[in-house]
Amino acid sequence: YPNNDWYDLMFKDFSVNQNLNLNIRGGGRKVSYFLNAAVSNENGIIADIEQNPYDVKMNHQKYIFQSNVSANITKTTIVGIKVNAQLEYNTRPIEDIGNLFYYSMRANPVRFPATLPAEEGDTFVRYGNNASWDTGATDLNPLAKLARGYGKRYYSYMTTAFTLDQNLDFFTKGLSSHLTASDTTSTYTATYRTASPYYFKVEDGSSLNPDGTANLITNSIGDTGTTYLTSTDGNGGHRRYALQASLNYARKFGKHDVGAMFVYRMNEKKNNIAGTSEENLLPYREQGMAGRVTYGFDNRYLFEASFGYNGSENFAPGKRWGFFPSAAAGWVISNESFWDGIRKTVSNLKIRASYGLAGNDALSERFPYRSIVAMGEESKFYYNWNTQGKGPQITTYGNPNATWEEAKKLDIGLELGLFNALNIEAAYFTEDRTGIFMRRTSLPSSTGLLGVTPYGNIGRVKSHGVDLSAVYNKQFGKDWSLSLRGTFTFSRNEVVEKDEGDLMYDYMSVVGHPVNAITGVLVADGLFTSQEEIDNSPKQQFGNYTVGDIKYRDLNGDGIVDGNDVTTAGSPTVPEIQYGIGATVKWRRLDFSFMFQGASNVSLRMYNMHPFCDASHFGYGITQYIADNHWSEENNRADAAYPRLTSQLSSNNTQSSTFYIHDAKYLRLKTVELGYTIKKFRVYLSGNNLFVISPFDYWDPEKGGGHGLTYPLQRTAKIGVQYQF
Repeated sequence: YPNNDWYDLMFKDFSVNQNLNLNIRGGGRKVSYFLNAAVSNENGIIADIEQNPYDVKMNHQKYIFQSNVSANITKTTIVGIKVNAQLEYNTRPIEDIGNLFYYSMRANPVRFPATLPAEEGDTFVRYGNNASWDTGATDLNPLAKLARGYGKRYYSYMTTAFTLDQNLDFFTKGLSSHLTASDTTSTYTATYRTASPYYFKVEDGSSLNPDGTANLITNSIGDTGTTYLTSTDGNGGHRRYALQASLNYARKFGKHDVGAMFVYRMNEKKNNIAGTSEENLLPYREQGMAGRVTYGFDNRYLFEASFGYNGSENFAPGKRWGFFPSAAAGWVISNESFWDGIRKTVSNLKIRASYGLAGNDALSERFPYRSIVAMGEESKFYYNWNTQGKGPQITTYGNPNATWEEAKKLDIGLELGLFNALNIEAAYFTEDRTGIFMRRTSLPSSTGLLGVTPYGNIGRVKSHGVDLSAVYNKQFGKDWSLSLRGTFTFSRNEVVEKDEGDLMYDYMSVVGHPVNAITGVLVADGLFTSQEEIDNSPKQQFGNYTVGDIKYRDLNGDGIVDGNDVTTAGSPTVPEIQYGIGATVKWRRLDFSFMFQGASNVSLRMYNMHPFCDASHFGYGITQYIADNHWSEENNRADAAYPRLTSQLSSNNTQSSTFYIHDAKYLRLKTVELGYTIKKFRVYLSGNNLFVISPFDYWDPEKGGGHGLTYPLQRTAKIGVQYQF
């Protein structure tokens, strides 16, 4: 059989996309307007399949129309109407794109041809196949999976907003009000059409002629295909109403700046989904009030106090409202008189601090205060030895005391300006988040909760970190200018309290580790390199193992490695450090810019990437890094990249362990752009995601853990034209 390059058959090296944007702004003393229209046409990298009668290519078309019109109806009153409409048309294969990429990398390339020659009278495509390695009658043909059907989806978004600004100087100078009322409608409809592929197996006795033609003996294999399409549909959508009204005051009395604001807001969201549950049909509602008072003296001393009083439908009456105050202060040292001597060198120096309380009602359960009873369920109680009774069963135990999660936040910052060119901002922040909503696990089964324990505000997480940013802008003569930008963020959190039940050993606890830590893993000590090493090591309870298999650490020292030896390891899966650096250089009409983005203190765990098989199937391929550096008698190394190869899944070698945890830090050239401007006309060339540098090179580390065989992050190049009227 030919060596099928499934990826080459199913995917293109690149695709061409188009974007067009036009905006117009204008008006006079009474009326002003802004109009915008944008069109984009994006094509994925799915290849054209000539023999397939269905259009399964990826295409996404988007149309955006915006208008913003405001009118001064009186000397003190401005009204506005804003409309934003978006239409999207999406065509794609019926098979999930992520699955297709996975199939193209895992399917065996030599078990059968991708397609077979058509025969007289055929009204269908003959896809190659073979007897399955394990379950089912047929093997995996990724091309047939791609070609079996398509889906067409239509999205519509419409937002209309009415605004009213009223100057209230006639009541007292500096007073004004603002009102925004908006309505947003989102709809979604889809049609999916599928057919069943025709599979054929090349039988023994087939041969090749000297001229390269084939004498094939083929027979149908698996279920009979279809030449007709079956159709299904889908729909959804929601409508959101929102209202926000504010009263604002800003006044200056000599060296005193005084400000105040009071805001009321509310919104309601209703789902419009046929056949959905009653819970989802109930409106999502929230409302609240907020206020702020500010005071500044002589542009040197700044003070602010604010509050939020928010209500949530998620909680029981008496628990729905939360009060969240905060305060802040700042000192602009560079505006002091004693700073005059160095102001040309240090143009700005400001220190600031804030402390406050924030709330969160976006919980994992809606209406967590209610209990849910299902009728006619199995009771888990038996009579007559083996007959289980049926009746009402509580499937969710409500917690009437469920309420807001709270976070105490502290922020201390510094702003520094040097030589009227370099501006630096630095901040240190902490957060103590309490009352985190999570399910209880420590309640014993003797409580009779039948494994459905209630939720409660029982978790606590502490966080701290720093934010740094710097911007340097400098003009060199009339031709050259330079702008440098840099950002750095470090953020670390730690689980302080969590209901983990009765743990047998302290090392099993996630307390003291980050929220996104990799938990429940065995600690791997490389690979066994001799039978003597196996005989002198604790016994591992994960199936048969031999030389070349993973060696695990016995954490509790009982001489056995099992589920009681799992712990937390590696850095969290969300980066603790994120940074970026970029620059823009202009010389006369030419401009050049770039931006690097990076992350560190981050890990990923590989899984479901084992060669030849996964937990339920066999017959897959092998990735290059495993082929190059797996354990073998000739490569008897404890630090080989992969254990010994097996045709069936090895339970010992597929355990979640530190063997598959890797450092996922990276540095990416996120954007680069070169442009040339003549008067109001500019042409430019730009690129995104051009390359990444990382110690982990099996796949793009930003994709995170798993097998890496998902739709890849796209590298894009763009040629554009801009013209300003």
